[in-house]
Amino acid sequence: MRHIVAALVGAIVVFMWGFTAWAALDLYKFAFPPAGNEVAITEALKEHLTMDGAYMLPATPAGYGSATTDPATQAAFNSFEMRMKSGPVALVFYNKTGMSPMEPMALARGFGIEFACSLLLTCLLSTVVGGIGKKVFFGFTVALFGATACYGVTGNFMHFPLGFTFACWIDALISWTLCSYAISVVLTRGYGKSDAVVVG
Repeated sequence: MRHIVAALVGAIVVFMWGFTAWAALDLYKFAFPPAGNEVAITEALKEHLTMDGAYMLPATPAGYGSATTDPATQAAFNSFEMRMKSGPVALVFYNKTGMSPMEPMALARGFGIEFACSLLLTCLLSTVVGGIGKKVFFGFTVALFGATACYGVTGNFMHFPLGFTFACWIDALISWTLCSYAISVVLTRGYGKSDAVVVG
């Protein structure tokens, strides 16, 4: 039961931090600069994209990277390389049906995902022998690993803008470190100063 309570408290902390940072304080506004002539861009997307998805522009031709003797295929490869080098390059996350700015179901799903992650983190922190400080440091290390492995690697290979990558990275690091602290407080309550128990 202690694990469930700890995970629930941790999830609430993450959820509230996300609302505060992204909505109330708008700390990461720098990650989303406004697009010029947004209406024209939106209309062009409606005209040329018919399915939800993630679109890389320019798109990588089929078979790119393998040897070919077909002149047309080689010409497509050359054209792709030229367009990649000259730019612009874009990764478009496209949802044709639209969505509500603060959709209740999206918030509910988000909290559910955060609770599941918080429960996993609780299981990890419960194995750490030591007080709150040791547990939080372990949680910070997990958060640092996860944020860097996810946003660092993906941001590099998908060519995410630096501001966007940094915003996602630092937000994940802060939120899950705060979550680790909340979980650690709940887990260590009642164990006294020594806290020399492995909870599993």
